[in-house]
Amino acid sequence: MKPEQVQAQLTRVLSEAISELRDPRVPMIVTVDRIQVTPDYTLARVYVSAITGDMDGLLEALSHARGHLQRVVAAQVKMRRTPTLEFRDAADNRL
Repeated sequence: MKPEQVQAQLTRVLSEAISELRDPRVPMIVTVDRIQVTPDYTLARVYVSAITGDMDGLLEALSHARGHLQRVVAAQVKMRRTPTLEFRDAADNRL
């Protein structure tokens, strides 16, 4: 699968999975702006944004839910190896 296809699938799956999280630190609307996958598919940087809420709290909540979100990705995206998810603020343009 091409990186663009993987990134599109990850965006779709994670957007849905994040919206279903029941954590008070996760606002109602969280946008997965983009995902960068490393060439070897071992790491996926997930850039998220939210209109309301505390970004630090959101990133902390997503990191806390990383295991659950990776299991959702593994179940729904057919890949040889599920990438490690790393959550970042979409407003932070550092790579």
